[in-house]
Amino acid sequence: MMAEGVAIAIQDDVISENYAQIEGRLRQTLADPQVLSILVADEDGKVLSYIQRDAISDEVKINYSSPRVRPPDQSLEVLTMGDLTTQWLQLVAGVPIGWLRLEIVGTRVDDALTNLRREVAIWLLGACFVLLSSLGAVLWRTRGLIKMEEAVMQGRTEALQKVANHDSLTGLPNRHLLLDRLGQAIASSNRNKTHFALCFIDLDGFKPVNDSYGHDAGDFVLKEVGIRLTACVRENDTVARLGGDEFVVILVDIDASADLNATLDRILASIKKPIAIPEGVDVGISLSMGVTIFPEDSGGPEELLNHADEAMYLAKKRGPGQYSIY
Repeated sequence: MMAEGVAIAIQDDVISENYAQIEGRLRQTLADPQVLSILVADEDGKVLSYIQRDAISDEVKINYSSPRVRPPDQSLEVLTMGDLTTQWLQLVAGVPIGWLRLEIVGTRVDDALTNLRREVAIWLLGACFVLLSSLGAVLWRTRGLIKMEEAVMQGRTEALQKVANHDSLTGLPNRHLLLDRLGQAIASSNRNKTHFALCFIDLDGFKPVNDSYGHDAGDFVLKEVGIRLTACVRENDTVARLGGDEFVVILVDIDASADLNATLDRILASIKKPIAIPEGVDVGISLSMGVTIFPEDSGGPEELLNHADEAMYLAKKRGPGQYSIY
C-alpha cells in the first residue's frame, strides 16, 4: 500500500520528467524510519531518482549517478530476505511509464515476533514428548500467541493505510485522500444543493527560508503552516498537502460570499504571522491562493483542482499574500 501511494503521487511527475518534484516526494516517504531506499526508473531501467538512508549514520542521501537497473519481468514483485523486503511496482498511466522500487526493513517488533515464533516452535516440538497432561497448557499458550500476532498485524495494516493516505511530514491528507474527499464534497453538494469552495495554496517566500536555514527549518515551516491552516477551518473541512509548498483546502457548506471571504482573510492573516524556527530566528512567509466554487464551477475533482491552480497563479501575479476567485 505504501508503494501504491507513492506511485500515485509521482505518476504525473514521471510523465512530465519533473525530477525535483519526484525527489521531494521521495524524501517525504523516506521520513518513515522503516524505509531504507526508494528508486524511480523509466520503462527502460534508466534511474530518474534514487534516495537511500545510510545504515550507520541514518542520513538520507541522494544518488545523482546510478547505474541502469533491470526491472522485474512482472508488474508487481515482492522479495523478502531476512528482515529486508524489496518491492517493485510498475508505473502505469494508460501505458507503462516506469518502475518504482521500495526497500523496507523490519522493526524490532518484527524481530521479536520472529524470534518468539522460533522459540515457540522449538518448545512445542519438545512438548510432544512430555506427559499428555501438558497438552492443555501448550494449546492455551499457542492460542495466546496467535492473538498477539493478530494484534500486531492489525496495527501494521492500520499504519500502512495511514502512510498511503497521509503526507509523511505534516500528517495531512495527501493527494490520494484529497481526491476522495473532493469526490465526496461534489456528491454532497449535488445531493443537498449546497456550495463548497476549493482553495489551492502556494507559499510565498518559502524557498529563501529553505536556502538560508536548511531543509530542517523548511520542514518545520511546512508543519507549522499545516497546523495554522487546520486551525482556520472547521472540523468537517479538509486541509491537504499536495507536496512541496502546495496545500489545498476544501471549505464545505459555504452559505454566503461574506462567510467565504472572512475565512480566506483569516487564512491569509494566520500565515503572515512570523514563524519562530528552531534556529532561533523568526521568519516571515505568506501565501497565494486560488479559489473555485462548486457548483458554479461544475467540473470533476481534477478539473476543479486545475481551475483553482489557474486562479492561484493570477493571485501570485498581483503580489504575495493575495487570493483570486476563478
